[in-house]
Amino acid sequence: MKLAREPLLKLIACTLLATLTLPALGHEANSAKDTVSGELGAVHFANSGAPAAQKPFLRGLALLHSFEYRAARSSFQEARKIDPRFAMASWGVALTYNHSLWNEQDTAAARDALAQLGATPEERIAKGQTVRERDYLASVEKLYGPGEKGERNAAYCAALHDLSRKYPDDLDARALYSLSLLGLSPVRNHATYMLAAAEAEAVYDVDKHHPGGLHYMIHAYDDPVHAPLGLRAARLYSKVAPAASHAQHMTAHIFFALGLWDDAITANETALRISHAEGSRNYHSLLWLEYAYLQEDKSEPAAELVRSVANDVAAGATKENRLRLAYARAAWLVETRGAAGTDAADPVDSSGVTSIGYFAVHDFARGIVAAQAGNLAGARAALQMLRARCEAAHIQPPGENPAWYDAMTDGELAESRTLITALEGAISFYSGNTAAGLEQLHSAINAAAKFEFEYGPPWSAKPLEELLGEMLLVEHRNAEAAAAFRSTLDTFPNRRLATMGLANALRAGPAATP
Repeated sequence: MKLAREPLLKLIACTLLATLTLPALGHEANSAKDTVSGELGAVHFANSGAPAAQKPFLRGLALLHSFEYRAARSSFQEARKIDPRFAMASWGVALTYNHSLWNEQDTAAARDALAQLGATPEERIAKGQTVRERDYLASVEKLYGPGEKGERNAAYCAALHDLSRKYPDDLDARALYSLSLLGLSPVRNHATYMLAAAEAEAVYDVDKHHPGGLHYMIHAYDDPVHAPLGLRAARLYSKVAPAASHAQHMTAHIFFALGLWDDAITANETALRISHAEGSRNYHSLLWLEYAYLQEDKSEPAAELVRSVANDVAAGATKENRLRLAYARAAWLVETRGAAGTDAADPVDSSGVTSIGYFAVHDFARGIVAAQAGNLAGARAALQMLRARCEAAHIQPPGENPAWYDAMTDGELAESRTLITALEGAISFYSGNTAAGLEQLHSAINAAAKFEFEYGPPWSAKPLEELLGEMLLVEHRNAEAAAAFRSTLDTFPNRRLATMGLANALRAGPAATP
């Protein structure tokens, strides 16, 4: 018996992919305030709420689509206060506790929000005033019902699939279905992401100013292969939702994937201005801005960003600002080859932080820069710290952790261990054992090839194939070096050091061309 195509795709997306182990991803914090002032884009969501509750409810939905979760919660709570019988306001409050692309879910708080509607799922669902509202309430019960988070995500995804097909003119149903697909695989899975893109595109076809349609198109397309398809949304989203810091930053996902550094700088500068006005440091956008500055060799503004994070740590160390400082220093070391101007070579206190990724990257960056500068003792000290960090690490799946830095996956640990191999190779190479060093680095590159693509600045700060290209240049293996730099640029278009390395390899003579 032949299965229909759509149910088959639904089965693949909502069941099989929900079993994947997903690494924690650092993300931008949303507004530190309970309100966000200004334009957020328009949504049109038919509902049974009182007329006076419409404005805060619809604003909450627009905020939700732009991941401004705290402000969205405040708006939904205002709608519920105006109309205590407005069940969809409680639905909205509950959804603000699910940060699917950040691997964060406060399940207890969400269940408390739903409990205001009744003691059982049946009682809560019955509070919907229309069949459509009851369908929405039934979907959120899947998200916060019994079972493991992956199973609940899959059930929620399937429920939204059915809801979006039952109400094909409901743009928010299709947008939320798109997001639920992306939430099944926060690391890139092309099959799932293209399904999500198709749903977001369907919203875009009807309403090119829907914040959810634009936002989820960008997420679905933010890799170098698909980024040209997301450029339409990136050019528009920041104008549709100018008050949302996340909307401004999101456009940079496409600009990074295309190497459009001027646009990326503007996007993240704007995101930071909005965040700072709202009382949020928004380290995620800060790190992206630092990287974009360094791609244009704007070292002083980049250094100022690194120093600002160090000042925050000095004024009041937190888990997050210490992690962010580690990566900020790693990026500075790599992109400037260890230039002065910051205290980038100083280790960062990692005590009490479960996630080791950024700290491991800083160890790696310190070791690579030291090895290339001939400071082999310093490189070995960084390697020793990296090894000890990995040995002491413990797996803590993201699941229902309230913050990404309180989680660590097998994938994150595998990445960190791969950095050990790469740094060992660099030390061997610059110690004079070039063949062994290149072999170790190739081993690390092969291991890294199995990792899912992650958008934004390089996960390792120093792309491993770029490091290989630099080592091959030392050996005058120019054609192989050129190939390594080209491969780096396939993943990180218009990257400054890889572009420079390729030019150096080609200038070395005809033998530089593979």
